[in-house]
Amino acid sequence: MSNFKELRTQNISHGVIANTFTDDEPLIHLTSPALKVVNNFTQKTPLRAQYETTIESALKQLSLQQSDFILVTDEHHKLIGIVSSADLQSSKITVIAQRLNTHRSEVSLRHIMTPINQLASVSMQSVSYSCIGDALQTMEQKGIMFLLVTTANDEISGLISARQIAKILNIPLHITPIANSFSDVLESVEHPH
Repeated sequence: MSNFKELRTQNISHGVIANTFTDDEPLIHLTSPALKVVNNFTQKTPLRAQYETTIESALKQLSLQQSDFILVTDEHHKLIGIVSSADLQSSKITVIAQRLNTHRSEVSLRHIMTPINQLASVSMQSVSYSCIGDALQTMEQKGIMFLLVTTANDEISGLISARQIAKILNIPLHITPIANSFSDVLESVEHPH
């Protein structure tokens, strides 16, 4: 133990127990670094499911993993979309089942996912210089609930969830999806958010 030094000790015969520090304010704010809300896939493996996975099966996986989203993959394990826990529990599934003329239990993730081509991404470097409010503003402007985060090699390394931010900060969401096709317009008329 010759490589270590002895710490200086103090007499505590008149010691008083310190008060517990409590902070009523949330630990993060809209001005906090955006990195605080990144679901980093290099630190925690995200929940994944193949596109033919049924809604019931996906809901079970979500509750077991305590996740707010599922990454939807094709048969080659390539990311093709994202489904939120809110989507899995929405009336949107009933509308889709009726449109497909099938039972609700037959609806799969591919029917309700947000395709990857309708999502936006930002680099991890951009995220490291931004705040949570910047990420939320970007999602509001793009009409998206998720913002993918990429590495310098354009690999998807994480995502930011608008619902997760709203839940953590206890703030309302003001994101209106942008229609990318005529069927999106019809769906928003039949099923407004």
